[in-house]
Amino acid sequence: MSTLLCRQCIYYVAFGLTVIPVAATAGELVVHHVPEFRVHVTEMPKSMAGMSVNKLIKWAHAGDPAAENALGVHYFYGRGIPKNQQKADTWFRKSAESGNANGAFHLAFAYNFGEGVPTNTHKAVYWWQQSAKDRKK
Repeated sequence: MSTLLCRQCIYYVAFGLTVIPVAATAGELVVHHVPEFRVHVTEMPKSMAGMSVNKLIKWAHAGDPAAENALGVHYFYGRGIPKNQQKADTWFRKSAESGNANGAFHLAFAYNFGEGVPTNTHKAVYWWQQSAKDRKK
């Protein structure tokens, strides 16, 4: 059984020839049940802005790139948790490596100004380019 968390995913487990719907376990998800197809469709919140830090941590640890970026912002500015630029950069990197344009932008910004990581303009340019590529997707 493999579980995948994304903006909109269909969760199911196949046992032999029987398909059994399974609910996700990370955070509070909005679950819609489609009776005709016996499938659960889950959607993550479209905005992380009003989400509590505890929920952000759950989503970030579950691998959602938007939550990883939002958690990085919380660590960077010390919103609801102690300010820690190294942890912020770790979450920005995870988000950027998952294809999140905002995470790549924040990581580039950190490299350019040496916030939480050593100043490296080459890495900053690389991550800004990645951010631009990810925005075009």
